[in-house]
Amino acid sequence: MHTSWTQRLALLTGGAAMVVASGAASVVPAASALAASPAVQACAEEAPTEARLARGSSAKDPELYGSTDAKMYEGMKNSKRLPNGSVTVPTVFHMLSDHAFSAAEKARWQKMIAAQMVVLNDSYSGKTAKDASDTPFRFKLTGTTWTVNSAWYNIEPGKPEKAMKKALKVGDARTLNVYAANIADGVLGWSYFPKKVTTNGRDFMDGVVMIGETMPGGNLGDYSEGDTLTHETGHWLALEHTFENGCKKKGDHVDDTPAEAVAQYNCPDGADTCSAPGLDPIHNFMDYTQDSCMNMFTPGQAKRMSDAWVAFRANG
Repeated sequence: MHTSWTQRLALLTGGAAMVVASGAASVVPAASALAASPAVQACAEEAPTEARLARGSSAKDPELYGSTDAKMYEGMKNSKRLPNGSVTVPTVFHMLSDHAFSAAEKARWQKMIAAQMVVLNDSYSGKTAKDASDTPFRFKLTGTTWTVNSAWYNIEPGKPEKAMKKALKVGDARTLNVYAANIADGVLGWSYFPKKVTTNGRDFMDGVVMIGETMPGGNLGDYSEGDTLTHETGHWLALEHTFENGCKKKGDHVDDTPAEAVAQYNCPDGADTCSAPGLDPIHNFMDYTQDSCMNMFTPGQAKRMSDAWVAFRANG
């Protein structure tokens, strides 16, 4: 796999099944087939890269970002924390298909998009758990496009992605573009950290790519409650995985997320993989647990997203 972006992956193993139906390909992973694994692999070129692989992989953990970007992401300017709900993010869904959308299919997707927007706003409003932090961000659906293109529907990294985004992307760095397609190999979604696609002439690459069936009402089982977009939007706002850097002190550069040695899957209550205080943050949106398990951002993550918005997105 040759990638250059942050990915949230759920790869199929022997206990899982892939179902391909007319108009949509859906991956239905068996919960027992996914397990925590530190094995990840990437080819980092233009943006931070993180991979999610199934157990048994012999790949090595990638560097989150190159040395030239490390100081920038690790030590973003400490700006005044934006007030809760003070930033409304225009959000556009680009629905991809390999065939013409029927009226019934459009109606189904529109219902799922509406439900996804509720999940996204609840997640960033601190409504999902008692300890969940509110954030500055609210999301407003401002448009939906419908595109028939088999290469873009079966999206892969490289030229097809670039062509798709050049043709479809709208707005500037303040607009969240969501590309809902069918991604190969069990990848749930990916997104780019802001700097590389908002400050070097590659702004068209900005946004989130995800499997459409990860939205509420989809057919991916544990991964169809809408938290893939919550997770990937966290990366869009410069959040790292909670298990980044393992048990090392710097971790994900957020002080109030306990250290975590490896990604966690399913919902392993009581997991504690580092000697530092605190259990693994399995309920955090930036871990790899199933949707029903993840339900919160921390105040520190809300502050980091606020700083990232000011540094990279607020001026468009």
